Amino acid sequence: MVKISLELSVFIHSTEDEEKVVSALLNTVPANLRQVLAQSIRTQTVEGYYGNVIKQVKLSVSKNVAAEVLKHVLCSLGRTDREILLSTLESRVEKRRARLHFRLSKQDLYLGRCALNEGSDVVKVVASFEGIRYEELGDVLRKLGEGCGS
Repeated sequence: MVKISLELSVFIHSTEDEEKVVSALLNTVPANLRQVLAQSIRTQTVEGYYGNVIKQVKLSVSKNVAAEVLKHVLCSLGRTDREILLSTLESRVEKRRARLHFRLSKQDLYLGRCALNEGSDVVKVVASFEGIRYEELGDVLRKLGEGCGS
């Protein structure tokens, strides 16, 4: 049996509205889990290169609901983005540890949409898989994505 855990993280710059960014982060989570998982959000304040205040917000999703959250993210992505994610697994996975890394557009999440983005203004998603080898990861993701609308 595959065990999945997730860590979602985002940076909040001093020019951004913290509440909006946290709301965007929570848009990665199914609506029925948002209130519960919001309690797990952790914020750390760090100093930027020029002395500016930056907050790093992290949401760790436990193994019991991580598969549901990952399925929600996969199904929220457009069909093209899901295909891109699957076709670029080689560059997104730590093979030894079966950890998948990808980024979602913070701007799209503000609007309630989910889209891959390789820039810096993103919500970073790290999905860790236990009980499988790297070669099986594509099949696990395809199975999770089964039944997605578009």
